[in-house]
Amino acid sequence: MEDPNERLRKIRQEIDEIDEKLVYLIAKRIECGKEIVHLKKILNYPVEDGKREREIRDRIFKLCEKYNLDVEVVWDIIKTLIEYSKKIQREELKK
Repeated sequence: MEDPNERLRKIRQEIDEIDEKLVYLIAKRIECGKEIVHLKKILNYPVEDGKREREIRDRIFKLCEKYNLDVEVVWDIIKTLIEYSKKIQREELKK
């Protein structure tokens, strides 16, 4: 049987690795948003896209069900990312 302290250390290390991946993926998502805003500018599309946000919400809800996650918690995280992305897009449009 593995020593509980060693097991705790390993799990914490795994969490640290997951956190790094999450931060990397958030950065990648923001970069995609920057590319999108340049395309929206060319296409003369607004930053806000309610239809796309509903599509994202529906997909996230299904994924939460698939992975047995609390929809409210996950959706709050995704909404924060969406709002941050829109903020960045608005800033990019001002340039």
